[in-house]
Amino acid sequence: MKNRILMSIATLATIIASIMATSACWYGHYQPQEPKCLREE
Repeated sequence: MKNRILMSIATLATIIASIMATSACWYGHYQPQEPKCLREE
């Protein structure tokens, strides 16, 4: 019984971590403009 509860918690934590990682990738598509003083020319 205890093992089954721990496995359920681990599965739920894995699903939540997967959802969080996927949503972080959506924000990665936004690229702000680079300031002129930082550009290498």
